[in-house]
Amino acid sequence: MTTLAARAEAELNEIIARYAAGEAEVVRAYFDQPHTAAEHAELVLRQMGREVFLLDWLDDAARGAGDLERGVERHAFVALLEQIADETRHYAALADLAEWLLGRPLTHEEAFEYKVHAMYAPSQPAERAHNPKLPEANAMHDLLHHYDDEYGSYAEDVRRMTEGGGGGSFLQASQLSGDPFRERFAAAMGRIASDELDHGVRHVHAFVAQHIRTEDDLARAAGVLREYMAQHLRVRNEIYGNPIGPERLAAIDRGEIEAWAIPAAAPA
Repeated sequence: MTTLAARAEAELNEIIARYAAGEAEVVRAYFDQPHTAAEHAELVLRQMGREVFLLDWLDDAARGAGDLERGVERHAFVALLEQIADETRHYAALADLAEWLLGRPLTHEEAFEYKVHAMYAPSQPAERAHNPKLPEANAMHDLLHHYDDEYGSYAEDVRRMTEGGGGGSFLQASQLSGDPFRERFAAAMGRIASDELDHGVRHVHAFVAQHIRTEDDLARAAGVLREYMAQHLRVRNEIYGNPIGPERLAAIDRGEIEAWAIPAAAPA
């Protein structure tokens, strides 16, 4: 590995690790305060909304099936199906937990109350992708749209490194214990964590190999990644009911937090 590549991996991982620590702090701040079962249910429903949105992409998958090997690349098609399946499994696990909290089945309206698109796709209209109840999630989608317009597929390659926010919130939540909700929530978050780490931070090595050739390349990647991660932190804070305030968010943006120890993986 060249000196630039090694430094690029270290810098990009450092950005992810500090924001992952911020997302873990959001989880701790939420659980440091008492909450009712109804408040826990709202948290779970908000997280569900960022999982169930991929059902909107089933139409894209069906069109892709018809064009397989004539414009639709087979491995990209498999990756789309796998991601839809992963996120739908996450939704189902969370929906089971929400029903346990509420003591009754969810209605359709409740299940989709907080649906919001966590990824940008040109095929999806903004009114389908946004949710008026989730302004930070809407802002994240708009940021993804902006960078897609500016950089195209490069922006998506950066975004892939941010999935799950580095895993900090999921891994922190997976360590919860002490009452039945915390233990059930921990089990669901642990299952999600393993998928999100594979989707996200473990792509850094491949990203650097593909995109980093010069110092300017690194500066651009770090800038886009930092902006994505900063907004992702605000989305996570919104999901948990905003337990940390603007001043602390700004401090995390300045790097005033100890980096999260992200589980390592062998280079791809």
